[in-house]
Amino acid sequence: MNAVITLTPAPVLDRTYLAEEIAIGKVNRAYEVHEYMSGKGLNVARTLHLAKHPVAAILPIGMQDQYLLFSTPFPQILRIMPVAGRVRVNTTIVERGGRTTNMNQVPIPFSAEDWHNVIELTLEQVSDMNADWLVVSGAHPKMSESGKPIDLTGIFERARARGARVGLDTSGPELKQWARSGFANLIKPNADELASLVGRELHTLGDAIDAGWELIEDGLEIALVSLGSDGALGITADEVVWGRAVAPEVINTTGAGDAFLAGFLSQVVKRGEELALHTAENLPTLDLEAGIKTACSWGALAVSLPTTLITSFEHAPTTEILEVDRNHKLSDVASVRY
Repeated sequence: MNAVITLTPAPVLDRTYLAEEIAIGKVNRAYEVHEYMSGKGLNVARTLHLAKHPVAAILPIGMQDQYLLFSTPFPQILRIMPVAGRVRVNTTIVERGGRTTNMNQVPIPFSAEDWHNVIELTLEQVSDMNADWLVVSGAHPKMSESGKPIDLTGIFERARARGARVGLDTSGPELKQWARSGFANLIKPNADELASLVGRELHTLGDAIDAGWELIEDGLEIALVSLGSDGALGITADEVVWGRAVAPEVINTTGAGDAFLAGFLSQVVKRGEELALHTAENLPTLDLEAGIKTACSWGALAVSLPTTLITSFEHAPTTEILEVDRNHKLSDVASVRY
């Protein structure tokens, strides 16, 4: 079984407060508090590690904050690059009933030297672990010298030259920039993000499929589209799979997308004799249905938990694979947001 390498350019210290309810502008009290190192790529890596998949999580961590790693679950999967600055802090307040309020700190800027070192460590792990996938997840820091966002061109090109597929999970202008770049094999937008990428509202399942195909025509291989209560789509040039899993209850939606992506990746890494086919020109065939089944199941499990940390798959719900109905109306019209 080959590995998945995740890179979280802007890791965070996650603080999650559980409260009965919150009143804006008032003093509120939490009945439970959780705190640990997090970030989208790290969440993906921890979930894959729990499922016994080889994985390494690249984390650029401020030199003054490395003590935080001692209380991080599964520290053996971490590959740390010390950088300047302090780790950012994200705060989540979860009320009974599932309403979630997030306050996320902006990413800490990179110096050119620090970003170069992060790239080299990441590519070293891709080569050393003969990785099937490099997944870059989360917010993109800016460069301290120029004020421009980090440039992923070099890391994507060099990872693909080593035979790895490239997955990207981000949002906003950065997603819009890289989704059509031809460098990424996979993106994981929600419905509004997909609408923003194609510049039009999406009203039906068919609209979402057509939007995914439009991106694939620009060089993307896989569009994983989360549709909320309407389930999720896996879209390639040759296949569309629609799946849905129902969460036992909704407690905290933060991190559900990371579990969803981890579930998909867990089913599309190579095994056994397929390893001989591992070259940049001859990537293995994807089992799209198996990927969507596990993605929806783990995503539904994640929203039923109070934090982003999954500790067991025992109660993961079953995914129903649905016959694709292009006329199915989405529960909420997907809007263009940027």
